Amino acid sequence: MGSKTINKDLIKERKNASFDIAELTHFLDGNKDKTDRRKELEYLFYNDPEVRDTMPVDYLTHSEVYDDALRKSLHIFHKAMELADPQEILSIADAILQEASPLHVHFVMFIPGLMGLATEDQQAKWLPDALEMKIIGSYAQTELGHGTFLRGLETTATYDPKTQEFVVNTPTLSAVKWWPGSLGKTANFAIVLAQLHTKGKCYGLHPFMVQIRHRDNHQPLPGITVGEIGPKVGFRASDNGFLKLDNVRIPRENMLMKNAQVTVDGEYMKPKSDKLNYGTMVFVRVLILDMVSYNVARAATIATRYSAIRRQAQILPNEPEVQILDYQAQQYKLLPMIAFSHACKATFIALMDTYKTATNDMEKGDLATLPELHATSSGLKALCTDHGTAAIEVCRRACGGHGYLCISGIHRLYATTVAACTYEGENTVLYLQTARYLSKVLKGQQPVPKNSLFGYLLERNKSVPTNFSSPPSLEQLVECYCAVAQRLVFKAVARVQDFVNAGKVQEIAWNLSHIDLIAAAKAHVQYFIAQKYVDWVQKSNVSRNLKEVLTQLCYLHLLQNICEQPGHFMMVGLTEDRLNKMHNYMLEMLELLRPNAVALVDAFDFHDMVLNSPLGCYDGNVYERLYEMAQKTPMNQKQVHESYMKYLHPVMKSKL
Repeated sequence: MGSKTINKDLIKERKNASFDIAELTHFLDGNKDKTDRRKELEYLFYNDPEVRDTMPVDYLTHSEVYDDALRKSLHIFHKAMELADPQEILSIADAILQEASPLHVHFVMFIPGLMGLATEDQQAKWLPDALEMKIIGSYAQTELGHGTFLRGLETTATYDPKTQEFVVNTPTLSAVKWWPGSLGKTANFAIVLAQLHTKGKCYGLHPFMVQIRHRDNHQPLPGITVGEIGPKVGFRASDNGFLKLDNVRIPRENMLMKNAQVTVDGEYMKPKSDKLNYGTMVFVRVLILDMVSYNVARAATIATRYSAIRRQAQILPNEPEVQILDYQAQQYKLLPMIAFSHACKATFIALMDTYKTATNDMEKGDLATLPELHATSSGLKALCTDHGTAAIEVCRRACGGHGYLCISGIHRLYATTVAACTYEGENTVLYLQTARYLSKVLKGQQPVPKNSLFGYLLERNKSVPTNFSSPPSLEQLVECYCAVAQRLVFKAVARVQDFVNAGKVQEIAWNLSHIDLIAAAKAHVQYFIAQKYVDWVQKSNVSRNLKEVLTQLCYLHLLQNICEQPGHFMMVGLTEDRLNKMHNYMLEMLELLRPNAVALVDAFDFHDMVLNSPLGCYDGNVYERLYEMAQKTPMNQKQVHESYMKYLHPVMKSKL
């Protein structure tokens, strides 16, 4: 793209960069080879007319968006299948498609579900067809009446030893499977989570492979009622569905038996842990962190580039209008969002490493790391989606009136992220799951693995450092987070115990302490993120200039959280004078980072096709693109709308 087509303000901004933009791109991708591989795959599609939009997706109906996304998804997968593994293909599809692919659940939950829950023989039977999309699957867990409370799910799978079959049934309206992606119109198989009954006893939730549609004509099989639940806030292309099962019989071998089995005569063989079947859910929660980082980065890119070309009002009288990015308030909105995206990225990398270790350990029969992984992933998923949603909304507002337009692209990022506050575990429930683990650790009811980040709960009372350097080191700031987390966990657990001591049963005491327990879980997760973010920055093998900028962003993230939660940090000994100094140092970071703002978002390396936003385009020709896209709206295809003659004309010509 020639420089003559690029907005002059963006040209100037890019020249101001104090670091090599490509170096940061390589660091965020993992290394230069990974960047090159990503670009190699992306370039296969950026100029492909089959995946380029002729009409903005915001102007399409729900059915049209689904049709468009399914066509593009299949084109991407077929074209890339010989060139990439499924995970790479999925990354390409997620980048290019403006709405979630109808095949997303197939690759993110169905295939990992088979890999994590099925025996080797079962994988040999179904996995090859799933990878080649000869069968397309969904993951049917949530029901109309129950979501996060898994023990409350009502769908049953009752073993019949006479026929060696399971009878799968949704006995009530509230038991109907509700929300699974790909179920509505795309999938012909589903991993169905159901309460297992055999020999008159219920053994809890287990996974079953159920064919729901004919492989020849896609019609529902006998006993199965299936459909799509309708438009949602976000995920317009995803055919979330419902599934009613009326005593559907499946072979005994369709119970996914990697972790637990039912013998031919109906004997139940229990797994080593009742948590083993939750591996797919934990895996998805880990991936959600990467999604949040990705979405916040896209929103920050759109809003930062727009803020560099948008001029509004004056700082000094009689001076030209200034770039809104020069206002400190705008910098405070956007620069922390870039830092938050980096923090999520660092945390995702750390958690994925933990997940891989835990998975390897589980394969060897060692389940020691599983409870900590579950507790950690629960809290991280909740906090990152909560904060990510808020971050994207900040970016939208930072774009002023134009941010309200659907074609700004930000609303899609918001809708996708806010939906994640509910799916794979409602956030309030997840915070409480983390809090329960924290409570067990503190009370000695949960063994703490070596080098566990939960170990701080077993140490003496912590407080902020007494000998802060000037400025404080990143390690000292992390110590502050640790002290707050410990104090709030102590406080929450003590509150529960006080109620128990007063005669309340444990469950009531827990309910009466929810607010404190959630605050404790959030503080622990913030400490986890702070530690992993600092570790990621300090271990980065990059040039001095880039390391300096990464460090400034890390400081900004840590200091902003401290300054916006002063009460928590003063509770553990942070003085008002020290807090004021941290506030000033945070503002200094804004000033230092301002010249690098556009370069930092450029380093995310999002193609215009990925952003799909006239506000965030690389060339900065915002107004030209907005005007051009307005001409394409369906309502502008005729000079006079048909409603004129039906409604307006009679009124205008009447004598009322």
